[in-house]
Amino acid sequence: MPERRAGRVPAALAPAAAHPPLVDTEPGIPAPVLAAAAGLRKAMLVPVVTALTIGTVFVAVYLAAFHAPQAHGQPLGIAADDAVSARVESELNTASPGSYTFYRYQDGEAARQAVTHGKVPAALVTEGGELRLITAGAQGPSTISGLATAVDSAVGHPVPRLDVRPLVAGDTRGLSAFYAAFGVVLAGFLFAVSSYQIAPRLPLIARVASMAAFSAASGMAVALIAHSAMDALPAPLFTVALLVGLLACASAAAAGALLRLFGPIGMPIASVVLLIFGNATSGGILPATYLPAWLAPLADVLAPAATIRGLRGAAYFHDAHLVGALLTLTAWIVGCLSLQFALDRFAARRACAAVTVAAAGR
Repeated sequence: MPERRAGRVPAALAPAAAHPPLVDTEPGIPAPVLAAAAGLRKAMLVPVVTALTIGTVFVAVYLAAFHAPQAHGQPLGIAADDAVSARVESELNTASPGSYTFYRYQDGEAARQAVTHGKVPAALVTEGGELRLITAGAQGPSTISGLATAVDSAVGHPVPRLDVRPLVAGDTRGLSAFYAAFGVVLAGFLFAVSSYQIAPRLPLIARVASMAAFSAASGMAVALIAHSAMDALPAPLFTVALLVGLLACASAAAAGALLRLFGPIGMPIASVVLLIFGNATSGGILPATYLPAWLAPLADVLAPAATIRGLRGAAYFHDAHLVGALLTLTAWIVGCLSLQFALDRFAARRACAAVTVAAAGR
């Protein structure tokens, strides 16, 4: 009869481990990635919570903003006699209180200048004894269609239209600026995340140099595609490259500042601020006047909205809003980089103080 060795238990009789260790089922994963891996519970729960939060916020914000858009103070110019002007204003205010802000002009030429310089998207004027709606199609089909429908209803019959600032053939829906901005914001967010994941201790000066190279390349690439290749953004090539490059830099700087300030949780915060709120309020889909009151103020301060205003102004409206866009983007870049610099200085001083205390205690 064969002798059973001491200390050996048949596999079928061995007790099962209560918590079996994780097994590397994907060989070849780099050691730094494995070293940064989380525990089982964290690895299972954190992605679920993060993705669910971002998705829920995205759906809530976009549905709240666009499921039933209603104008709030939408500008409309009027250059007609007092009786017609009063009747149109009264009809529109009665049908939709608070939806429109009216601007009176002395004559049709003054109203036309206001439309071509981006001050109002459309103006109802009297020309040759007949009413005409002067529009700027470059403001977007949704904006012009909504105004035209409202004016037709207020007047009581269809009003002839004259588009004095039509969209170029390469941008028939007026969405090129929005898509360009969205793509660059996404790229800036991914740049910041990958930069901090690959080199979390990279000196700020090196990170800024990398960011500058990324931003310049992004601006020129988008300008060559949208301006030169597709004729979708008719602003000057340098202007498109400058605005898009500054947006890329602002997005990367903002995401980097949030990652530096909040650590890993800064990534979902940055995605909500930049990708959800930034693009929802950009005016690329509908103007800010159609946003709900709690969301509309962000359109005045966030970088994507400033960039789209600047691109449209430079392309169609005699550089309207261009200076404001440049100032807004510059403020974002300087502010976010200054915050990162201050955090780095504070961390360095705290580390130096800790070393001094440790040395004194020896």
